[in-house]
Amino acid sequence: MNRSNIVTAELIVIFISLYCFFRPTVLTAFGYGLSVDGVVLARTLCLLFGLYNFVKLVYFLNSDDKKGPVK
Repeated sequence: MNRSNIVTAELIVIFISLYCFFRPTVLTAFGYGLSVDGVVLARTLCLLFGLYNFVKLVYFLNSDDKKGPVK
């Protein structure tokens, strides 16, 4: 995989996780109203996952190695 494919894939993953964070209705099954605690936890995990991927992407873009993403 070349560098542009990796960056594109990481941006798509970041966008999806942030979309789930800002639209919590995606995380609830059929509008189940009693799942407030689960939605809060899921939104937090989506935000942390998006931030982690963003930092990983910045580190990948700043690295001089062409080995690939950090594992």
